[in-house]
Amino acid sequence: MARTLGFLLQYLRPRPGAVEEAEVPYRRDGETLPATLYRPAGRRGPHPAWVVLHGLTYRGRYHPSLERLARALAASGALVFVPEIPEWRRLRVAPALTTATIRSAIVALNERADVAEGRIGVLGFSFGATQGLIAASDPELDGKVQGLAAWGGYCDLFNLFRFGIAGEYELDGVSRHSEPDPYGRWIMGANYVTRMPGHAGYTQLAAALEQLAREAGRRGVSAWDPVYDPLKARLRAGLPPAQRELFDIFAPPAGRPVPTLDRARELARELAAAALEADPLLDPAPFLPRVPLRTLLAHGRDDRLVPYTETLRLARAIPAQRRVGCTVTALFAHSGGAEAALGHLGRAREAARFLGLLRDILRLI
Repeated sequence: MARTLGFLLQYLRPRPGAVEEAEVPYRRDGETLPATLYRPAGRRGPHPAWVVLHGLTYRGRYHPSLERLARALAASGALVFVPEIPEWRRLRVAPALTTATIRSAIVALNERADVAEGRIGVLGFSFGATQGLIAASDPELDGKVQGLAAWGGYCDLFNLFRFGIAGEYELDGVSRHSEPDPYGRWIMGANYVTRMPGHAGYTQLAAALEQLAREAGRRGVSAWDPVYDPLKARLRAGLPPAQRELFDIFAPPAGRPVPTLDRARELARELAAAALEADPLLDPAPFLPRVPLRTLLAHGRDDRLVPYTETLRLARAIPAQRRVGCTVTALFAHSGGAEAALGHLGRAREAARFLGLLRDILRLI
């Protein structure tokens, strides 16, 4: 309980409960890369340790939500190792690097005297959540990881792309609609629009979408904000006429829905199919029944990048004997979220639920 309370106090009301070391080296496939290490303030080891995977984001290990979570984990009494994944920070979808990154981070942790032997877990965040689930069944990690927490992951790439482009998601036949964070579809298009049949020459569109995503990451202002409308207008004007139709679906002015919903759905299907053909490791379905670790799933209810229903799907696909728990919370979403609108009673209610989630996470290692 003391570890759980330490996490919760740090998470809800940040305090100096963790010490940060910003440039800790680790080696991946012969290349030296940086990582951020968080350790408990004023506590001597050895400590259990977490490898935390960031998502596809310009800020990488410096994403504010990830930093908040990592500091809270450290305040609970754990070491937290957040490796830089430069490809993901460059917004390049590179799923094949996940296992090598986790393996190399574990090597770096095992070289430290303050890490408790045999007590290393993996926490994947956003894109890193699903990739962590896929990597878990890799023989290279056998016996090296004690538990896995996946926060904000997706289960089905077609569902993810449909939500990101058309704003639609469903579960058990119940359809829902929410305004998605356009950052997600900018990343999707930047990586895979030229992989769609007949679109190999759409390199200018891909570059425009990547520029939007980078600018959103650089500014730290939500991608749905009107502040990006002038940039959208300039980028659109520089595109060949044939590429503007797709640009208008990927990047309409703020507050304006996509112009043609049927076309948006069709684009989502085509783009997801192209992505899976280019990177089969984007599909977790073959791996989920083989997850060998005790696994905990969590998601923000108001997440605008990945709908929370995707984590509910993940929970159904992972063997029951491996699934420690699955929690949807209003206290955390890596995009969007209504935490500030909960009020005192709502925050108290969510805090009680959050306590159970945190207890389960910390017990993984």
